[in-house]
Amino acid sequence: MKKNPLKSIVILSLLSLTSQAETLNEGLVKCTKVEDSLARLVCFDRLAKHSVMPVNSIVNSNDVEPDAKPKILAPVKVSKADSFGAEHIRKSHDVEKEASKIVFEIMSLQKDPYGKYRFTFKNGQQWKQTDSNHLSVKVGESVMLKKGFLGAFYLKKNDEDVNRKIRVKRLK
Repeated sequence: MKKNPLKSIVILSLLSLTSQAETLNEGLVKCTKVEDSLARLVCFDRLAKHSVMPVNSIVNSNDVEPDAKPKILAPVKVSKADSFGAEHIRKSHDVEKEASKIVFEIMSLQKDPYGKYRFTFKNGQQWKQTDSNHLSVKVGESVMLKKGFLGAFYLKKNDEDVNRKIRVKRLK
């Protein structure tokens, strides 16, 4: 099938003139009727660009009546300490931008048979050591978790004089 660029340009110009005055449903119907795949894609992209709903508006399909306006719900706030290092546990788009480092106090400390630590902090988070480096820490001590490159997290004593750190991964 030979593509005709003139046909595509004419269709795009006609759609651009009428797209501002039409509703979303009418626009979807019109876009599905476009024969040329490139023009159809451009039509859907234009509709998506003009009809993007805010992230904090969530509507259940069971709650929607045919002519009802969508309900806008308040966004859920998650504290920075609760969400620190939880990217791999759950994917969440409504989490605020995280800090690059945060300070915790160790509530309990365990060592596995391989000599690697498992930390539980006072806020309930659990982390485990993933490398073989040595770091001397105690229960009740203040430690700093810092984001590294490519999703890595490092734990070190919360002391400016100490540079030794270990790589950790969040469990809970």
